[in-house]
Amino acid sequence: MSPSPSRRSVLQTIGAGAVLAATGGALTACGSGPSGGDVGNAGKKLAPWPTYTPFDGPKPDLAPSAEGVQAAYLKYPQNLAQAVAEKPGDGKKVTAVVLSYGAPPKPLAENKLRQAINDALGVDLELIIVPPDQYVAKLSTLMAGGDLPDILSINAGGFFLPNEAQFLASQCADLTEHLSGDAVRKYPNIANLPTYAWENMGRVKGGIYGVPIERPMPWQGMICNREKLKTAGLWVPEVGGLKAEDLTKGAKQLSGKGKWAFAAHSGNQFGWIVHSQTHGAPNNWEVKGGAFSHTMESDGLRDAVEQMHAWYKDGVYRADALAVDGATVATDFQNGRIAIQTDSVWLQDTQRVVAGKFTADVARPYQAANGAASKHWFGNGYFSYTALKKAPKARVELLLRVIDFFASPFGSKEWEFINFGVEGTHFTRTESGAPTATKLSLEGENTNTYAVKTIGSAPQVLYPYGFDGDRDAIRRTYEWQQAIVPTGVRNQALGLRSATWSTKATTLDQLRADAINAVVSGKRPLSDWNKIVKEWRSKGGAKAAEELAKEYEAIKG
Repeated sequence: MSPSPSRRSVLQTIGAGAVLAATGGALTACGSGPSGGDVGNAGKKLAPWPTYTPFDGPKPDLAPSAEGVQAAYLKYPQNLAQAVAEKPGDGKKVTAVVLSYGAPPKPLAENKLRQAINDALGVDLELIIVPPDQYVAKLSTLMAGGDLPDILSINAGGFFLPNEAQFLASQCADLTEHLSGDAVRKYPNIANLPTYAWENMGRVKGGIYGVPIERPMPWQGMICNREKLKTAGLWVPEVGGLKAEDLTKGAKQLSGKGKWAFAAHSGNQFGWIVHSQTHGAPNNWEVKGGAFSHTMESDGLRDAVEQMHAWYKDGVYRADALAVDGATVATDFQNGRIAIQTDSVWLQDTQRVVAGKFTADVARPYQAANGAASKHWFGNGYFSYTALKKAPKARVELLLRVIDFFASPFGSKEWEFINFGVEGTHFTRTESGAPTATKLSLEGENTNTYAVKTIGSAPQVLYPYGFDGDRDAIRRTYEWQQAIVPTGVRNQALGLRSATWSTKATTLDQLRADAINAVVSGKRPLSDWNKIVKEWRSKGGAKAAEELAKEYEAIKG
């Protein structure tokens, strides 16, 4: 982790991703469509996923689990491993288009980090860096124009690209022969990427067309001011240990006079994800007996909306929630005006921002009034994936070596270089040997501005900033993951292809968001919910379910 604002805080500030990150819908890629023919997997020979080969590096202090708990390091490894045997490149230029949430980097001639990266790679790397608000337009233009860079960051941050799968099949390299099965062993750092990231990325026409940028499966939770919850009798660190009625009672105690128990703003629909999963709703799409159904159609979501509406009437949400943004809510939480903020769990970021004002922790799911078993909605398991322009085999292999370099795992010399830069220039070391950023790095010469980590990236681990500071936030995050991962469920549409969902998801997700906001805030009655669901189905939801079922049968069969 390098010294800059987190992606989550940036998204809160710019207001991007609130809808996209709150739904897996726009992450399901295209099926058959007008320009690329049938790019689904039904009737195709399915390429085996890359053989997972874990990195043999420094052992974590807190062990990961196969189910999704992340590895945690409480101190910086002293003996870093070598992850790349030789320079990947041949001295030629490599171009890449990437998404970045940071400020533009300095030109090559003035940027020692860019120069060092080129030297380490053995290529002349030229990035086309695109901010979030221009990403879809820029990628769409490149896709339509045919003059492609060598490397493309696709689906970055969940931004949906129309006819994405058709584009991959027609203009991008089929990586199956390079990465499928044991072939991936030629790229050991790519082989270290977990299988769930590949599965959730999905195939196109049965083949592998990208390399995923992994993200952990544990996702959103109730980030809280632990001291406030304790004063109201609400800190119960067991899943289901707190009943909804007791939560309501304590939430009322924490609300009033410019303070609220729960955060709500224009982008998070009153924390609908956390409350829906607690009420047993499926994670976007689920499949039973081969048939697909969506959260919108579930009793769990309806029950959650009813509960949130009751809380809204009780005053535990701010009355003007739909008129404020995420940045305002984040500030209110940091200043103690809000006790619980529902968001992606990056607890160390939160603890660093509150700077000792209180203990940031993650409240465990409560027992909903409908009696349902809480389900933690796993995230997508990847941030984006990297595709390559069609090229001769030798060129594709070179580009894969570049990706493999950037995928160097935590505990390697290459990971340290990618994340901290050149020792003595971009970082120095503390007494324990941990890297700490220099002024040059803090002022912008880092890989958040020069966004190479969206070309390739290692599986994420938990570790404390600076390594010599507060490690308790890491332990608290790890303990939360241990508690909720056993209840985790994935969006079962991930990796499947649906032409309808690829074109209708954004509209249907907005319909869902508008409905939740309207019913919770009292602008529409709960009795309208069945009518809302019927509209959602008629506008594409029912057709998408049919297409997903066909894809699922092909993959599971």
